[in-house]
Amino acid sequence: MIMKAYKIFFLILMVAFVSCEEFLEEEYKGGVATETWYTTVDGMEGLVAASYTTAKIWYGKEEGFDFSVPGTDIYDYGQQHPQQYQYTYTTDFNPTNSRLVVLWVEYYKGINACNDAIDVLSDPDRTPFDEERTKTRLSEVRFLRALYNWLLVETWGGVELRKEPIKGVVKTASRSSVDDFYTLILEDLDFAVANLTDDANTEDTDYGRITKLAAQGFRARMRLTRASYTNDAALYAAAAEDAAAVINSGKFQLYDDYADVWDIANDEKNTESIWAINYSRSAYAIMGVDRDEYREFQRPADKPWDEREGGHHGHLMFGMQYDVFPGMTRDIENGRPFRRYSPTKYLIDAFHEDIDERFYGSFKTTWFCNNELTAKYVWPVEGFHEELAGEPLFGIGDTSIFLTKETFPDNLMIGTLATNYWFNPERGFWCLDYKRMFNEDGTINDEGAYNRNLFFELNKFYDNTRPAATDAGSMNGIRDAMVMRISEMYLIAAEGLWRAGQADNAYTNYLVPLANKRSYTGDGAAMLASYGINGGSDLTMDYFLDERARELCGEQMRWFDLKRLGTDAMVARIKQYAGNQTARDNFSAKFTLRPIPQAQIDALQDKESFPQNPGY
Repeated sequence: MIMKAYKIFFLILMVAFVSCEEFLEEEYKGGVATETWYTTVDGMEGLVAASYTTAKIWYGKEEGFDFSVPGTDIYDYGQQHPQQYQYTYTTDFNPTNSRLVVLWVEYYKGINACNDAIDVLSDPDRTPFDEERTKTRLSEVRFLRALYNWLLVETWGGVELRKEPIKGVVKTASRSSVDDFYTLILEDLDFAVANLTDDANTEDTDYGRITKLAAQGFRARMRLTRASYTNDAALYAAAAEDAAAVINSGKFQLYDDYADVWDIANDEKNTESIWAINYSRSAYAIMGVDRDEYREFQRPADKPWDEREGGHHGHLMFGMQYDVFPGMTRDIENGRPFRRYSPTKYLIDAFHEDIDERFYGSFKTTWFCNNELTAKYVWPVEGFHEELAGEPLFGIGDTSIFLTKETFPDNLMIGTLATNYWFNPERGFWCLDYKRMFNEDGTINDEGAYNRNLFFELNKFYDNTRPAATDAGSMNGIRDAMVMRISEMYLIAAEGLWRAGQADNAYTNYLVPLANKRSYTGDGAAMLASYGINGGSDLTMDYFLDERARELCGEQMRWFDLKRLGTDAMVARIKQYAGNQTARDNFSAKFTLRPIPQAQIDALQDKESFPQNPGY
């Protein structure tokens, strides 16, 4: 059916690729390499480094954002997303989805690289390292295997759980249970926490490698996730214990100003970052995917993969089309707006922006004129002040565009829905207010030529160090992708303690200290009170979901937060808060799992042994 269907499970680095007719007869050459090259210091260090590569397919990349942020209660598709049906949940979202093929293949590549390394490092007669270095590197690859298995099982459910490297012809596959996945995930993380020393991988030259605290932080996340599914009070308490240990280590500090978390000047020395994917404009940022690797799975207009290299791409995904306004032109400072994702009303409503730093620390609401040549009102619009026609509206550096949660009276807004450009003569700049962004039911306003082009713009991932505003170099950001931040540990500790029956402890020792740092005044208790939380007895899961939205929006966690609510609760939440009515109508239990790529099923001899996820 598809020439490279043979790749779907199998695999990495040394695979002998063959034609469509021969793919079932492929031979994995890793076995030979394992006996020779991987048992050398250089060979094993290369394999461990390769094991990290899969994280660069997910974190800070479009495919990773696609299946973790939008299509939830906090984000919907933007006007320029090429596969909007992923978020309307129609029958077009099916097993031929090209982006899911990429993730499926790359997850299993990463897992197999980890299994190859584990195979050698677990054998005292074959490891090329001394005992300490063996434990460190083995801990790293077991952590990474846990990460990739988590992404796999939360995306597709109980699929193939691979614990051994592939060394021969593979023609069959079988499903494992979700319980089996989490058993291995937690075993791998237990090993990493136990075997990484406090100072392992902590030198400046180790930046981006897994440390003991990174392993403990991720185990906190996994324990909370598993406890959410099993309602295990002891596991909730264990999650809180792990999170508290990371907080109490003193290695990480909350910033006084939330905006400083996202200042690119703080990138490699970010005091909130527990573990980040190390991006740069060097070869280290490269994913290493051949330009035509997935060509057969893509639409004809899709770009080859080498155009997607260049580090963190979050700066592209959340931008609105500011450069269509008179007075504005595209530049490096304001970014290149791909307009992939648009925030929902629920997300914007979640913030009390007069009290909570995180609204203006997360979203851009104001643009300043950077193009004097177009700073004139040039279209005749009914009702426009004739005495101002053709005059400059503003000069360089003046406010040009302003987005607000206020609502402007209609008689102060000049414009038409056909353009979604609204000028406020009283304010003297272009405005888009709350009621023009969203419909009364909370869905995103789709009317007008520029629907879903104009919205509150997430600015967490801005990168003004890029070499160009457009075309070559404009996508090549160097911002690191923070996988875990210390603020998440406060939220995990609080939720875990609340679930374990220690709500007052959760409120006093974790929620208030975090809120103290996120409040403009430093009075965290007052900020929590504004959200209806005056003590431990007020805590609810809705509050934790609201708080995680405020703290972590855009950071590739929301799908997983909703998944651990359970199917019924996840379905109900998306039906209530999704950004488009079609999603609210269509979302059902089947969509809590993604469709397994059809190419994978077609590649198997016994297709009945590996059935498609229900409903697809």
